[in-house]
Amino acid sequence: MDRYSQYTAMILTLLMLLFSLVAHWLACVWYVIAEKENMLNDSGWETGWMHALAERLRVPVYNITNAEAYSTALYFTFTSLTSVGFGNVSANTTAEKVFSIIMMLIGGECSKLYSILCNPLHAHMYV
Repeated sequence: MDRYSQYTAMILTLLMLLFSLVAHWLACVWYVIAEKENMLNDSGWETGWMHALAERLRVPVYNITNAEAYSTALYFTFTSLTSVGFGNVSANTTAEKVFSIIMMLIGGECSKLYSILCNPLHAHMYV
């Protein structure tokens, strides 16, 4: 019994680390999408999630620090991947919406992977 609980703890830890790594990668992509859209559009363009963040912080877009942008992007990816989706950070442009759809599909696959890997472990623990 003790062996299964240690194995389960290790698997859950590895799954959480994998999930965090995927969320980090997706947050980086989410940030790059905002940066590219800011560069490609004129100065009067105020549509993306980065502009919404700037409005909430009451600063110009160019004054948003990397830490603020990354933490917001990571927050968005975690809430999207876990299907929580509070809505305070949302996709506004076409590129952001397409990426969000892809991210939701990845989140569904992560949930399925968790179910497939963890259900047999729990079954062995309680036999």
